[in-house]
Amino acid sequence: MKAQIRLLLTVQLSVMIGYLVVIFIADRQGLVSAATGCLASLLPSLYFSFKMLRYSNVDDAAQWLSHAYRSDIGKWVLAGVIFALAFSSGYQWDPIILFIGYLLVQMSAMFLPIMFKGN
Repeated sequence: MKAQIRLLLTVQLSVMIGYLVVIFIADRQGLVSAATGCLASLLPSLYFSFKMLRYSNVDDAAQWLSHAYRSDIGKWVLAGVIFALAFSSGYQWDPIILFIGYLLVQMSAMFLPIMFKGN
């Protein structure tokens, strides 16, 4: 489980860095929006991963699933808080760049099991 989580976080970080490089080259003004969008996805994933690693040795399936659900709810609440703080800051965000960064990092996590079957 630790290797899978490490792979997931590595892929998400790589996608984030790649997107930030593209935005840096194409439109430097959108760099803050891109970084915020990516971090709004990556930081909750880190939270979820650390919470699940803490409960990886639980043998009871119902208890493990309970921890997984609570951790996932915490992940979404954290993402919501990040977006709420960002949009209430008064900064002139580029919403397209921000949400593309969020979705790229988020989607990389969703497609990872398909890309690396059996790892």
